[in-house]
Amino acid sequence: MTIHVLKKMPTTDQLLQAAHRFSGREDGTITIFACYMILIMLLVGGIGVDLMRHEMERTQLQAVSDRAVLAAADLDQTLDPESVVRDYFAKSGMSDYLTESSVLVQEGVNYRTVRVDAERQIQTQFMDVMGVEELKVPARSIAEERVPKAEISLVLDISGSMRFSSRMDKLRPAAQNFINTVMEGDAALKTSVTLVPYAGQTNPGPYMFNKLGGVRYPAMALDQADGGIPESQSHGILDASDEGGEGDDENVRYVYPNVSSCLDVTPSGFTNVNLPSGASYDQTAHFMNWKIASSVMDWGWCPQDQTAIKYMSNDATGLNNLIGSMRMHDGTGTHYAMKWAVAMLDPSSRDTVSDLIDAGLAPEEFEGRPSNYDDPETVKYIVLMTDGQITGQYRPKTEYWMDPENPTVELNEGRTSERTTITSSGTNVNSFFNQCNLAKSRSPRGIVIYTIAFDAPGTPEQQMRDCASSPTHFFKADTSNIDEVFSSIARQINQLRLLQ
Repeated sequence: MTIHVLKKMPTTDQLLQAAHRFSGREDGTITIFACYMILIMLLVGGIGVDLMRHEMERTQLQAVSDRAVLAAADLDQTLDPESVVRDYFAKSGMSDYLTESSVLVQEGVNYRTVRVDAERQIQTQFMDVMGVEELKVPARSIAEERVPKAEISLVLDISGSMRFSSRMDKLRPAAQNFINTVMEGDAALKTSVTLVPYAGQTNPGPYMFNKLGGVRYPAMALDQADGGIPESQSHGILDASDEGGEGDDENVRYVYPNVSSCLDVTPSGFTNVNLPSGASYDQTAHFMNWKIASSVMDWGWCPQDQTAIKYMSNDATGLNNLIGSMRMHDGTGTHYAMKWAVAMLDPSSRDTVSDLIDAGLAPEEFEGRPSNYDDPETVKYIVLMTDGQITGQYRPKTEYWMDPENPTVELNEGRTSERTTITSSGTNVNSFFNQCNLAKSRSPRGIVIYTIAFDAPGTPEQQMRDCASSPTHFFKADTSNIDEVFSSIARQINQLRLLQ
């Protein structure tokens, strides 16, 4: 016998009450929310992973691109620039990132610009669920080495104090390396260097002496034993009827030395950037003020003609030969050196440079220099080195101008009563800074002035700091780093720039 138990169906009220109780319960809701949050976190984290992969790939691609264009843009690079770029990418396993038009090379006689546009696609691992299946990884690099028309005045101190601590021995190779660097490769086609050695005075050379109105002191007989030299070796000759001094060769007339060509310029001449432009200028006398070291120095406050200025040259060998052979002289007339250095960069000297070219004293390719200050392709530099402070300008008094003792006895050796000061050191310092300030203030772009204080602490160091274009254009040097200083300046002049 089967017994069936009949359950009473719930009433409508009961069903409503049960539904109300169910809707009010919170069991399990946190689990559903957590699932949603986990999914969102996974998605955000996945996007971050894709973006990090993208940035890692971009950084690697940019680094290869930068190195490639820097190597290809170097004007000393003898290989085809585009081949260099593609080889960098091939060695890095990234050849597929370049197309036929990815590398652009533009070059001329004094510049080379290399641009590379590289690109690759990476597959996303998480962002594809959002419909982003690939990310583009681009890299663009542009490098340029440009050798603008550089006009340089290299001003070197050859005063007697350079003989101490082997300064001159260290200066010569440092300055020669500077010349070799700024003249390297195609740079020589666009770079002119005016080399200005200076001691107490600066010798512009016989041609410029005559052109600018120099007036030489007259010829005078002087025995060889008293310092006389053969007439043929001296500027100016005796009258045919005059007897010369006696010497080893009885057929030669010996005369008072006239072996240099310095112009005495008054302080007013330092208030402008022009070459000396007076009606006439006295020749600086042949004398020494302080004790000479004859083994390494030549006689004269004014450097002798073989150590005169070399104008607008791109002949690295000739410039280096002069640096290697220049001999030290007396005094430190830095203001004179700056006067010539600035004037040979100023457009007002253009006609004179043309005359120098006609006379065979400057290359024909520099016709039209010095360029205008607003020439966008020309940069003008002065590199000035000194090892001492600016001295007064001493001379023999008028009555001792051609004293027979001048070629052999220094004024400071018991002859101070025969000496006069034509300008004080303070006046000469003012003249020096006049030239520094005039150079830096040229419009629309001034001359860039680098200065070097070589074993010269105190006053000369401060003078060099104040003359430089900025604190970063001043260098403090000694015998251990003078070559590095000149090299640093040369590298700045020939700087290779990464543009993007």
